[in-house]
Amino acid sequence: MTGDWLADGRAELATERILDAVRALFIDKGVSGVGMAEVADAAGCSRATLYRYFDNRQALYVAFAGREAGKVVERVWGDPALHAAADPGERLLDGLTALLAEVRKTPHLAVWFAPGNAGIVAQLSNSSDVVDTLATGFVSGFRPDLPAPAAQRLGQWVVRAMVSLLTLPGAGEDEERAMLRNFVLPFLLDRGTAIE
Repeated sequence: MTGDWLADGRAELATERILDAVRALFIDKGVSGVGMAEVADAAGCSRATLYRYFDNRQALYVAFAGREAGKVVERVWGDPALHAAADPGERLLDGLTALLAEVRKTPHLAVWFAPGNAGIVAQLSNSSDVVDTLATGFVSGFRPDLPAPAAQRLGQWVVRAMVSLLTLPGAGEDEERAMLRNFVLPFLLDRGTAIE
């Protein structure tokens, strides 16, 4: 560990550096197998420095999940090919299945949905303010008629549906598309569907 870890005055990069270091650890050891001492070693900082940015492992998980969720959504929804379908429902369905595929093909994200990490993911899907904010914003784009609390609840439902498909995959993309079409799209697209 170096004593001058942040000597260059760029403390604002510390969080990113730590989260970058933990990404490699998740790939190598799985999510539940990573301890705070290992994270500090991988980031090249002291444990005291690590705890200055993250109070505990849960806070580290939440920050990592929030950052990575934002990156995945940006990559997928920013792809011009995604907007090729004329029907809004098909575009949404294409986007949701592309999100699932992107998470599955990204090693540091796919590891989160391995059977041994299901409890961690379930806990995070209920606790991450960043993921909640992303999901609420996503829902508001499709359902601007919803008041903020209803959009938040619907966003939480969408996150839970996606997490369940990642944790317990269907028999293939066709089955997952059918589940999304039947159980998620009606709430995202139907302005007549009441959500309290």
